[in-house]
Amino acid sequence: MEDYTSKYKGEQVEVALFGGEYQEGVLTAYCYVDEVAHIELNGHILVPLQNIASLHCSSRCDAPQNDDWPPRGLLDDEGPNGGGPGPS
Repeated sequence: MEDYTSKYKGEQVEVALFGGEYQEGVLTAYCYVDEVAHIELNGHILVPLQNIASLHCSSRCDAPQNDDWPPRGLLDDEGPNGGGPGPS
């Protein structure tokens, strides 16, 4: 797994948890606790990655497109014509 801590450390993020709850805060670290990967928000909130449905970097919403934003996985979902999934 690639470590994005240094790239997004200090960025405002919104974390969607399985079950519909949300956490917001500043990404301060990526770490392991008892061999389970966690992200740390605001320097004290630990969230296990296995509980995260999605993570949105809200501080980059208005950022110009460049090589690292949006992540390649988001662009790959657009299909060959850029308008959604490709033909079946």
